[in-house]
Amino acid sequence: MLGISNTYLILALMGMVVHILMKVLQRKDKSKKISLSYFFSDSSNWIRIMLAIISTFAILMMSDDLANMLHIQLSDGSPAKSVLAFLAGYLNHSIIKNILSIFNKKNKEEC
Repeated sequence: MLGISNTYLILALMGMVVHILMKVLQRKDKSKKISLSYFFSDSSNWIRIMLAIISTFAILMMSDDLANMLHIQLSDGSPAKSVLAFLAGYLNHSIIKNILSIFNKKNKEEC
């Protein structure tokens, strides 16, 4: 499957879960109960999830090149794809947030 092992997929998923749980802990109104149905009722959350999944797969598919570019290597010189896989899941949310802010700025400028 495109050179992406199950281990890398699990690490990326774990990165996403860690990021989401950290956001849940940082929420402003902690008196409200956490509800998946409330979360999924907002269509923008569906878009964020799809963007996260797509961008994670893209990062994993480019992991060899990215590991070389970012010099993420093990002591023997081989690319540390497991570290990159976790970071792909964890950091893609910040990338998506920046992309969405660019689109929001363009929409405000057009109005």
